[in-house]
This record gives sequence, C-alpha cells and structure tokens, in this order.
Amino acid sequence: MYFVNSYITVAIYLAVVVSLVLAIFHWRNSLATESRLRRMMESCGIDRETAENADQLLKIDMYAVRNRCRHCPATGLCDHWLSEEAATSNDFCPNAPFFRDAAKLQTLLT
Repeated sequence: MYFVNSYITVAIYLAVVVSLVLAIFHWRNSLATESRLRRMMESCGIDRETAENADQLLKIDMYAVRNRCRHCPATGLCDHWLSEEAATSNDFCPNAPFFRDAAKLQTLLT
C-alpha cells in the first residue's frame, strides 16, 4: 500500500512539473509572437501606438493574424529580416499584406 501511495505522489508531482514547463513554454512563445507581430507591423508602416493596441485600433482579425504567426514556418527568417540581417523583402510573411493594407487605411484616416 505504501508503494502505491508513493507512486501516486510522484505521478502528481510529475504532472505539476510538466504542466508548469508547458505553461512557461507557451508564455515565452506568446511573448516572441507578440514582439514579432508588433515589429512586423511597424516595418509595414503602422505606427507604434497602433501596433501596441492592434486589437482595438486595426480593422483586421488579430486572432487570425496571431494564429498565422504562431504557426508560421519562417520565424527564423522573420527574426533575421526584422533584425535587418536579411536583404529580401517581407513577402515571406503571411501577415504582411494585411499590415500594409492597414497602414494604407491608417494613412488615409489621419
């Protein structure tokens, strides 16, 4: 009986540790995605204030934008491009056309 209780205790501790590791990983990934999105918006012509409050100020579906960014296979290229290490255009970004359109609309409204 003692061994069963100790196995259950170990299993509970492992479950808690795994849950914490997954939560931290998700949190760090979310921070990286938000930073990448904000910098890409700014590079497409959206001002910093609008980029920081995109959910309220832009007329685009930010849920879909974040989802495309989270699942993008080109995050390494994106980071290099945003750090001005890559000489290509930002055509690799699936969100860039939406950001450019939003920047044009923002320019027209101001």
